[in-house]
Amino acid sequence: MTAPDCSDGGDELFRDARALQIWGFPLVFAQRLRLRFTSPLEPDVDRPLTSAGAALNTMGHQRRLSDPTLTAGVAPNVDTLYSLAFVDLDVGSFTLRMPDLGDRYYCIQLGEADSTTIAVQGLRTHGSRLPTLHIVRSGSEVVMADDELLVACRTRHVMVAVRILVRPDDAEDLRRVIAVQDAIVLDGPRAPGAACDAATRTLVLRERDDELRDPEAFLDSLDHAVAGVAAADVPPAVRESMARLRRALHAGEQFTRARSQFAAGLSDGLDAIADRVRSLGRTTNGWSVNELGTDFGDDHLLRAAVALSQIYVNPADEALYPVCEVDDGGRPLSGAHSYDITFAAGEAPPARFFWSLTVYHKRGLLCENSIGRYAITDRTPGVTVAHDGSLTVRLASTPPAEGTSNWLPTPSGDFRLMLRLYGPSDRAWSPPVVRRTPARSSRTVGDR
Repeated sequence: MTAPDCSDGGDELFRDARALQIWGFPLVFAQRLRLRFTSPLEPDVDRPLTSAGAALNTMGHQRRLSDPTLTAGVAPNVDTLYSLAFVDLDVGSFTLRMPDLGDRYYCIQLGEADSTTIAVQGLRTHGSRLPTLHIVRSGSEVVMADDELLVACRTRHVMVAVRILVRPDDAEDLRRVIAVQDAIVLDGPRAPGAACDAATRTLVLRERDDELRDPEAFLDSLDHAVAGVAAADVPPAVRESMARLRRALHAGEQFTRARSQFAAGLSDGLDAIADRVRSLGRTTNGWSVNELGTDFGDDHLLRAAVALSQIYVNPADEALYPVCEVDDGGRPLSGAHSYDITFAAGEAPPARFFWSLTVYHKRGLLCENSIGRYAITDRTPGVTVAHDGSLTVRLASTPPAEGTSNWLPTPSGDFRLMLRLYGPSDRAWSPPVVRRTPARSSRTVGDR
């Protein structure tokens, strides 16, 4: 989409809205994620076992690995159980204490309200047991021992995400991890009760699509998000654009035209963000590999694209997340076709801790399927390795005729793939190409 050819400042409104969408998308999405998980209108509401949601300033625990019932956020992993808290540092500081996890993989990620990650600690950095961790807002004072850790955050709201590796299809291992979760302690001020003021209610109940495309809803959601960010982190140009766009919506007889230009700019910004997902960094064999992780610098489009496809990823030292949306012919991946991806002998994803290959709908959610499999990993039981040591994963929307041991089910429509390499040991490694296969007959699950 290109900027419409119009007078009366239409081009400027279009450009302002487009740029503001790109800059503000991560803040608005991170805010929506916090609202979905904390449920401020009903903070104590029952949540599904796949959700780690909890009231503000409270640690919630996911008790079952992610599946299609988890619809908050985007691109959840199916490798770890999450323990999650969104904390409000304007009401005080917080202290996190972790139990000893032995040789089990774990990490604690602190994500700020602009979708950036300020710190990741865990097995990689501190071995089996993390020292006591203090989480404060920049400029706060805290009394702590010499062997304790301090993270000073720029934004009011911060996500504290604990990931603990689980062996799939192992009920006893799941119980062990749940016991570990129960030993996690987050100390800090409690949040106030349910928020019922009109502004908060309007924000919480707003439809996601409205705050992305509707000019008034977009500005209101962005206003709320910006309020929790350090003033120095909001460029003057952003504030000037917001003011110009707000004035344009009160332009009397020019309102309809201004609003149309505003909406067109927001839509074009979203298109630009979606396009960037296909080129997050190095492009190889149809995969986009973001080797910068969360080091966005001034690349606001990269920050927005990462938020759209994989918000709150870990830094590249902790994990890499190659994304693929096209096959060997450059065609979009679709459940109308089947595909093979083959890891040659000795060419499995180079990860010190674990790796996985996960399928998502284009909108970033897991897809329901007949065998309840959402990823193939280095821990998936029953996977067949060829005589030459290679591993071929079959991607298809229906069960392959040759069996389901290496089948990774896809949705019927467009989809994307995400590899996870936790503890990447070779950042130059390239994932293999996804090859479309000739049409083959399928079978009913359970046939042999």
